[in-house]
Amino acid sequence: MPNRLIIPLLVAASVAFARGYSTPKEPTTASTTTQNQQQKGAPVASSFSVDVRDELRFQLSVANNTRKMIELRFPNGQTHEFVVIDAEGNEVWRWSDGRMFTQSLQNKLVKARDTAVYASTWDAEKMHGRFTAIATLMSDSHPIEQRVEFALK
Repeated sequence: MPNRLIIPLLVAASVAFARGYSTPKEPTTASTTTQNQQQKGAPVASSFSVDVRDELRFQLSVANNTRKMIELRFPNGQTHEFVVIDAEGNEVWRWSDGRMFTQSLQNKLVKARDTAVYASTWDAEKMHGRFTAIATLMSDSHPIEQRVEFALK
């Protein structure tokens, strides 16, 4: 194989591995919980939802409330993090576990009145009880942390 193809193939494999995959889960019965954070006059607003009806889905939405484009700057390839803790405060799941991220700076431009969405799913089939999900936007320029409590039966 020519040397000029090795690096692009390694980069493509790294991106594919870091992206991960999810498998379908059997439906569970529970409710949807949403928490919003909006400070009056703040350029960025966020909402974090945990949907536990069909499968456990996390969604962090970051809205640009200004008339200008904003830049979300990240110190590396990780743009967000989702963590689930149980009622005693023990971590039971972390989205980034087992993932690799680039070590280069990156940015995401969010147009005026537009929203950036970060989402993931978790197979919590054998989990029961009360939990807290924590979503973090890993941005240096607009750091955000949101928490939502939910229950699994």
